[in-house]
Amino acid sequence: MCDITAHDLEPVLDQFPNASRNAKMRRLRSVFNFATKRGWMNDNVNPISKLDFADDGKSEVEIFPVQTVQALLDHALEYDLEFLPYRVFTLFCGIRPEGELERLEWSDVRIPEKTVVLRAEVTKTKRKRFAELSDNAIAWLLEYQARGGNMTGLVAPWTRHIRHLKHRKSYKAVGIKKWIQQGARHCFCSYWLAMHKDINKLVLQSGHTDADTMWTRYHQGVTEVEAKKFWDIKPPSADASKIVAFA
Repeated sequence: MCDITAHDLEPVLDQFPNASRNAKMRRLRSVFNFATKRGWMNDNVNPISKLDFADDGKSEVEIFPVQTVQALLDHALEYDLEFLPYRVFTLFCGIRPEGELERLEWSDVRIPEKTVVLRAEVTKTKRKRFAELSDNAIAWLLEYQARGGNMTGLVAPWTRHIRHLKHRKSYKAVGIKKWIQQGARHCFCSYWLAMHKDINKLVLQSGHTDADTMWTRYHQGVTEVEAKKFWDIKPPSADASKIVAFA
């Protein structure tokens, strides 16, 4: 039981239609939960928790409002600086926190080129892709750097338990009563599409494979006015400072 990983299960589950995949994942989740309860998993995380259920195209996507996103970033900047890049890359680049971000290295982040390189061994689909760094994402990263943030090694160098503790502490601090599953990634896709209107480019950037599903889920999810506010979320000092930070 403890030898089975999400990477073992993913290619098997991908062979099934969406409804069948989800049904099998729910059954497997129960099996691994039972194994954990009996002590057969050696405290390993349930591998199903690392996988995404197939999208049935029916559920409405939930996202965080602009004010909440600003509050999360401000909190990380002031009280948990090392966690700030996690917020930046999930919210403004759409990088998956499970699997992708936890294997991302600072050498993959190319600020002068405004690009994050997601190597094939990092991505969920096992295909290399490039995520753009927006101007406000760069502003937050430069502020992180200016405050002494580490920019070598892994971007998110913590165990999942520690990451979850950081995550929970921050959203409670800013008044979020219920966290939205995949909320940061949904924010990126919704606000990006409202701003740029290019579904094919969004598919490439986010690592999805189905443009039709992306359009159904994210088109008209937010207004262009709100999208402009989202992509203008910057550190408090970004507009006030006359100091220009160089990579």
